Amino acid sequence: MVKRRYFGPMLRAQAKWLNKMSAQGWRLAGTGKLDYTFVPCEPGKYQYAVAFVGNLSRAHGEEYARRLAEHGYRTWFKNVNLQWSRGKLRWNPAGEPGARLVSEYTTLDRELLIVERRAEPGEFRLCTVEEELEALRGMRRRCLCVSLAFAAPGALSIALGLCTPLQSLAFWAFAAIFAVPCAVCALRMHRLKK
Repeated sequence: MVKRRYFGPMLRAQAKWLNKMSAQGWRLAGTGKLDYTFVPCEPGKYQYAVAFVGNLSRAHGEEYARRLAEHGYRTWFKNVNLQWSRGKLRWNPAGEPGARLVSEYTTLDRELLIVERRAEPGEFRLCTVEEELEALRGMRRRCLCVSLAFAAPGALSIALGLCTPLQSLAFWAFAAIFAVPCAVCALRMHRLKK
């Protein structure tokens, strides 16, 4: 099983756009930092799915793409955001060993894997519903922990009389900011379970 961070809405939006292009008669031919290259094809002949592989080591991500290619799928790696500098090094604590230090030589600008197959009935999914539910549970748990980490000092400072509710507003604002994705994950989980 490939362990993934949950970027569901972003991935679904990109897959939806690529499938819309296919329905209009355009097949993906390549990707660049800012662009996508399409070639004409029979409308609706191909389907696309997108997976986040930024937490995988470069070798593991390439192995995953190779296994998909062995089953007849075409794949492309794509960047999530723009990185216009050279020599950039980033820490990714959620990455697997080999993907925790991210640079242009590892997985930087290779966070997404776009997968193409010939069109078949039904939705093209790269993971099972249970795998997506597990990723959502993890995301909900992380957001809830951060939300509670901000709410607890806010409540405690009011209870101990250290500040007024207005003075603890920053704690409550940050708690609310992290409560929103928690609620979004819970709603998506509810829809998936139906």
